[in-house]
This record gives sequence, structure tokens and C-alpha cells, in this order.
Amino acid sequence: MDAANEAQVQIRLVAKQKKYEVPDAPLVVPQQLQRYGLSEIVNHLLGLEAPVPFDFLVDGQFLRESIASYLKEHSLSAENVLTLEYVESMLPPTEIASYSHDDWISSIAVASSDRFVVGSFDGIVRVWNAQSECVSEMRGHESAVKCVAAASLDPVKKSKVEILSGSQDRTAIAWGSKGGQRKPLYAARGHTDSVEAVAVNPANTHFVTASADSTIRFWSLAVPKESEDAELEAQDATPMVKKRKGVNIMTKAAIGTLSGHVGAVTSVCFDADRESNVYSGGWDHSVRTWDVAAGVNVATSLCDKVILDVDYSAHSQLIATGHADRSVRLWDPRSSDNTVVKLRLSSHKGFVSSVAWAPNSAYMLASASHDSTIKVWDIRSRTPLYTVHAASAKDDGKKLLALDWSRSLLLAGGESGSLRIHSVNSQYEDGPDSTQA
Repeated sequence: MDAANEAQVQIRLVAKQKKYEVPDAPLVVPQQLQRYGLSEIVNHLLGLEAPVPFDFLVDGQFLRESIASYLKEHSLSAENVLTLEYVESMLPPTEIASYSHDDWISSIAVASSDRFVVGSFDGIVRVWNAQSECVSEMRGHESAVKCVAAASLDPVKKSKVEILSGSQDRTAIAWGSKGGQRKPLYAARGHTDSVEAVAVNPANTHFVTASADSTIRFWSLAVPKESEDAELEAQDATPMVKKRKGVNIMTKAAIGTLSGHVGAVTSVCFDADRESNVYSGGWDHSVRTWDVAAGVNVATSLCDKVILDVDYSAHSQLIATGHADRSVRLWDPRSSDNTVVKLRLSSHKGFVSSVAWAPNSAYMLASASHDSTIKVWDIRSRTPLYTVHAASAKDDGKKLLALDWSRSLLLAGGESGSLRIHSVNSQYEDGPDSTQA
């Protein structure tokens, strides 16, 4: 063994997951150790019968090399004690099912582990179950469906509205069950161009829509007893908002309109902690924070590329955005500096069309792209943990347009018409005290 391989260093091993804690005492280990060797040490200290793979972080960044290389790269002395935080490794996502559609998939929302809502360019909203059965086909839009959202199934928050869909026909339709079938309860009208995004607030009382008309509108989720706006109702005679085959759908009028974006607003989401706050992104390269109760734009953050999607994490309190320059950007809405991007993640080879935070982690994030891949990120590293390619030749090379992550399921779809369903290991959680990224 040469001198470099014999060199040693003292390390401290720390874990935030209590079930994996080891005694807090310095250990002397060879500097040549990498992740695999360190993982063996942790497994030995824990006395685990079945080995568990771990990743290691130094100063909040993943160790992707030997300890010796890290010390050299950062000009650190081997005489110091190096603190390594270790976390259970995430297993690669595995495609477990694929459901075919006749047209492009524009949007996906996981309502439950057994109900997947899909919007398509054929104008139909479909609900699939986990047994590969299409249990509902909802026809009411006159043009392509661009967005869908699922209302809460929590009995305390339950609403008559189960699903919302927005369309190029300039309407958003609320769907609910009547006589064992899902039917339109009302059409939210007022936008003058395509409805590109829709989101329901955590309390399940209101929703917002974002449109290519450059506005965001704020609505009550409640079903009206009668059409709310005679002027909007009169517009039903126009080709884009006519009644579907003679079926009279009640009109819902917006509570308020949020104006400020220049050009199309592509995406919108609620702040899970402050329900009056809404975040949006659009063609004007801006991420905007809105107070929907006051109807004002309270903050604007700028970058140099079109924003295609936004998602907010209650765990990290960060906003993730997907962009036309093939990047994912992270923003801190609490920051007073509205021009600083907290982190930029680049690995995709096409537009990043959709982003989704993991439901139980402050660090895990997924992105879908026109390059037909899904990438899973841990934001403590600038390189993706995994790149998920299409399992079928039919889907290979086809643009992905939509993504949703719910518990142990990661769903994506797009140009090929396939709803790709992936299993991810759900034990990767940071715990209830994880609030900082």
C-alpha cells in the first residue's frame, strides 16, 4: 500500500434520521474511502442484518469522490475532524405501468394512490385507477385540455368539486359526482385566452387559474346555485364557450383578477403555509408572488428565460421553476433580493416542461423535459441522482409535458400519449422538522 492510501483522517458521523444514529465519537478511517466504504462502516456500527445504502454530505454537499480528493479540492487539513452527515440513499425510480391515450398528455394530477387525473389535447379529462382501468372520461371542453387539478379528498375539507380542468377554450370546468358519474358542475369563465394552469388551495375552498391572456383569476370552489354573471353567460353564444351539445353548464364568475405579467402566464401554485400567497411564472421571465386576498403583486423575481412551470415546497419553503433554457432554478420567496437564483440545476437536453417536489422531503425534486427524460434531484447536489429514460421504444425521444409526484408514485406524460407511472422508494423522508434546504 503506498503512502497516499495509508493516510488517515478523523471523521464524525451524524444522522438526522433517528433510527440510523450512531455514537457521536470520532473515528479514524483511511482517506481513500468513498461512499461505498463509508456506507459499510455505518451498517457495521448499526448492526443491520440487511445492508442499507447511504449517501454522505460534507457542508451540505454530497460526497461524490474519496475523502482524500475532497480534502485536496477544498484545501483542508487531514488533521481536522471531518463531519459527515449520512442519509439513506434513494433507490432508482422504476417504471411499473404505462397507460395509453390517443393524443398528447398535457397535464397530470394524482388524486389518490388509486386515482390519476389526466388532461389531454383531445379535449377529454380521464381518470385512471391503479389497475390500468380508465374509470371516467369527462367531456365538456371544446378544445385541448391544458391543465388539471384534484381537490382534496380529506373528509374535513371535502367539496362537491372533485376535479378541475382548464382548456384552450378559455374555461375551467369543475367536475363532481352525480348519480355515480362525474359530470360538470360549473364552468369558470372570464379569461380571454387559453387557461394554462389551475391550482386548488390547501383548505379546499378556492382555486386560481393562469391564462395566456396574461392574468391570474381567483375563484371560490363552491358550486353556485345559479349562473353568477349574466354578461359571461351571454358569451356562451361565441364559438369558444358555447354549451357542450346543448348541455347547460352553470357559469362561475371570478372573485378577483391579478394583473402584472406581460405575456402568457404558464403556471401557478399556492403557498401551503400562507394560503393567501400564490406563485406564478410566465413568458415574461418572472416569478411573481401574489396576495390573492388583497389582489396585489407583492414580489417579482426575474431571470433571463421563459418559465414553463412552478412548484412550491412546504418542507424547504423554496420555489422550483422549469425553463426553456433546459434548466431548473430554485428561488427563496423569503429573500429580499428578487434577482438572485438560489440554485440552478442543469442536465436536461431540452425544455424543462414540468417540475414537482417530493411530498415528504425538503431536498428531493423531479423534473420532466422535452428530451423525454425525468430527472430526480437532491438539491444538495448540482448533478441529478437519477435520469429516468422511457422504458418503451414508443415513448423514447418523445417530449414530456407533465409530471406529478405523490407519495411513492412519480407520473409523467406528453407527446407519446403514454402515462408513465414510476415507483419511488417512499422511505426517503427528512422528518417533520425539515424546513430548510
